[in-house]
Amino acid sequence: MASTPIRTALMAAWAALHTTQYGFAISSLNGLQSPLTCGEAGHGGGGAHLVDDGEQSMLRDCIPMSPTQFGLVVSIFTLGGLVGSLGATNLTHHAGRVGTLRVSATAVLLGSAGVGLANSVGAMIPARILVGFGCGLATVSVPLFLAEIAPPSIKRSLGIMNQIFIVIGMLASQSLSFPFAKPYIWRYVLVVSVGLAVLQLIGSLWVREPSAKSESQAGRPNDEEAPLISGDAEVQNPLTIKELLLSKDPQVSRGLLVVLVTQLSQQFCGVSPVMYFSTRILTPVFQSNSRLIALFIIIIKLPITATPAFLIERVGTHPLLLYPTVFMSISALLLAFGINNDIQALSVIAILSFVIAFSVGLGPVTWVVPAEVMPKHAVTAAGSVGVALNWSANFCMSAAFLPLQQWMSGGKDSGEGNIFFVLAVTCLMAVLAMRVAFGLRDKVEA
Repeated sequence: MASTPIRTALMAAWAALHTTQYGFAISSLNGLQSPLTCGEAGHGGGGAHLVDDGEQSMLRDCIPMSPTQFGLVVSIFTLGGLVGSLGATNLTHHAGRVGTLRVSATAVLLGSAGVGLANSVGAMIPARILVGFGCGLATVSVPLFLAEIAPPSIKRSLGIMNQIFIVIGMLASQSLSFPFAKPYIWRYVLVVSVGLAVLQLIGSLWVREPSAKSESQAGRPNDEEAPLISGDAEVQNPLTIKELLLSKDPQVSRGLLVVLVTQLSQQFCGVSPVMYFSTRILTPVFQSNSRLIALFIIIIKLPITATPAFLIERVGTHPLLLYPTVFMSISALLLAFGINNDIQALSVIAILSFVIAFSVGLGPVTWVVPAEVMPKHAVTAAGSVGVALNWSANFCMSAAFLPLQQWMSGGKDSGEGNIFFVLAVTCLMAVLAMRVAFGLRDKVEA
């Protein structure tokens, strides 16, 4: 039998693979826009390939769609994520963490297969929603699973692993766009997601439910403490979402406020549309090199995302959330100026700074907040509500980004950076909101 540290590491890696799928879904279509949407000359959507599945099925080389339709296909999976995050609490109560993650892998498998076999926008949308549903379950369950299996000394550091694997997924899918960004061949990128989901399901057969630290036992004292605690306090059943929202316990309500504010801040600072559409954002400045620059950004993002794992135990979550977000605001201003004035060096430095600041702060640290600020019996419900809000904001930001960028630019390349002035303001508002939320919670603990 493997030693406890090795078993914990393997369980953590298996769980984090589910958030790898989330990262893969974020960027999987980013570098494929041109061949997927018939943007390349000579591919008007009429070509097709035969697939022998018992009858003559036709898979088209590409699927004609406008930029707005493409933006919808990319961002629509966040609606599935919303449903998945809201349903994670009830599913976990019935199936446990491992069972919930099996459902997550199955949903991503079926959804990715659906996207890969789609011949129309109408077929891609429900498939992307199904992928989102699986990712929604994972974004709630994985951080809590990691918190439950982690030794106390590295609980927060292990939680950072969640974001690292998201970035790995983004890097993998963006890298695959180079060999597979061709008519019809773009479908093979989705095969990778299907294969990864199969590995997750196979791996789940060897993963144990972390019952020893499960939420249902969160309020149960150990044998030494039992005589000191009254009978009513010995066991606290996990809160439902309704009980969470109606709770008058200041530790619960103030902790929930912190969870909601940090989740909203993560999305309103705009990094999700930046990662969804990085190739499109950089095209006015870098033209054909925009896909390469987008890959370079993710490569830089990966090691930076690991930095909070070494800092969070020393610095704490509060500073790691606030100071990088201020830097994101400054970077957004510089990016707007660089894009509007076609300054390549400034645009690269600014977008790298924007992504790096997010990768040190709001990106990874947001996911460890629920387990840190909520009582144990309220963690799953708070995680579900917080992540549901995150997915909702994600959809709003992503669906609105391209139309809003187009409107604010006035149809001119020299104005395509204007939207980043808006993001600079929202980042500053996020800093203020997080300071207030943490301050209110600190008063309860005092």
